Amino acid sequence: MKRVILTAVLAVAATASGAAAAQNYGGGRQPSAVLFDQPNFQGRQTTIYGTATNLPRDWNDKTMSARFQGRWRICEDSDYRGRCQDVTGNVANMNSLGMAERITSLQTYAGGGAGPGSGGFRPPPGGDWRPGGGNWSGPNQFRPTEGVRSVFFPYPTYDGYDIAAGSNSANAFCRSQGLGSSAYYDSSQRAQQAVDGEGRYTGPTSVLRDVVCRRY
Repeated sequence: MKRVILTAVLAVAATASGAAAAQNYGGGRQPSAVLFDQPNFQGRQTTIYGTATNLPRDWNDKTMSARFQGRWRICEDSDYRGRCQDVTGNVANMNSLGMAERITSLQTYAGGGAGPGSGGFRPPPGGDWRPGGGNWSGPNQFRPTEGVRSVFFPYPTYDGYDIAAGSNSANAFCRSQGLGSSAYYDSSQRAQQAVDGEGRYTGPTSVLRDVVCRRY
């Protein structure tokens, strides 16, 4: 009887955990990259979630095929340096990308990522700040301040991450809020990890702090 009860409890916990995971990833599966050391998804395999700034020694420059859930960036050197390529879906032979036995680091796009060419960050979900809405999902001390022709954001983030400094990132943030381009941004602080205007992870970098977005 105790074993039956324990099994039922574990089943409920697993269901709750699965529901939480689905909620965190918008009802979809967690972004993952399954790497194989032989073509056609054969041989040894390992699964990466989120980021790998440097693959373990036994996987560095070993990948011959892979299955990518979500959008990923694969790079020849550590810390996402060297030649990189954006990929998604199944790649039966890395030779088709010129990346066979060359992958050293890889990263998924934050929050599923808007991806290259999509115009930057995804718009915020319902309940986040929007022009005239008055709602704010961040800490109260960082609430945006609305002006006649602009809106001031003292601590912009994307999916909980700092945003790498730069005009492209500042413009992408402003447009994700339903506003125009940025009129001003401050970049006097640094963070150990951030995301850029395309939602890609970066290493240590200067990040956006005060951002003024045009209302048009």
